[in-house]
Amino acid sequence: MTSRLIFAVVLASCYLGCASRYQESPGSTIISPGLEFAIPPGHQLGYSVDANQLIIAHFRDKVEVFQAYVSVSPEKVIFVAFDPSGARVMTINSNDDGIYSEAAPIVPSVLHPENILADIAIVYWPATAVRRGLAGSGASFFDNGSQRTIEFGGRRVVQVDYGGPHDNVWPKVAHLHNIEYGYQLDLQSTVTADEAQSERSGHSQSAR
Repeated sequence: MTSRLIFAVVLASCYLGCASRYQESPGSTIISPGLEFAIPPGHQLGYSVDANQLIIAHFRDKVEVFQAYVSVSPEKVIFVAFDPSGARVMTINSNDDGIYSEAAPIVPSVLHPENILADIAIVYWPATAVRRGLAGSGASFFDNGSQRTIEFGGRRVVQVDYGGPHDNVWPKVAHLHNIEYGYQLDLQSTVTADEAQSERSGHSQSAR
């Protein structure tokens, strides 16, 4: 589902208004057939961060590039996607009360923002938060510091690779491969200077 949304966003050539959607609880979503993932809230990241992202999406024989902005604080998670012309085509605002989203008409209403939030959490949230999100699902989660994997039903279904250690910091480079749904995301992040200080503070607090 996430891959379809990515390409709908990327291929949008005009912005004619948004359709709004609200879900009362952040809840959970399906990240692989039969595998439910409870989306962790912003405070479980452990620090606040603002990041501009360059995202290269691979799906079957297609490769698309788009830009996004991600902001995480204890109170909320914000994701904004832009088309190649710089027009905003999707906004997701998630907090403890629920998920509010706006999407350009080209984005199909059946494609849910929960899938994007789940991918962000699987890549960037601490291992403890990801494990908590998979609790009771029957899936196994592994993190060796440079790679994360989720296994379900005797097979690997999601894999994340990093350019270096990622504990308590927002990785500059990451690669997510959802094997079952057949899409890959190359993620390059630029974190603002002020929020980089927040990362260091979060790291120090977690070490105590």
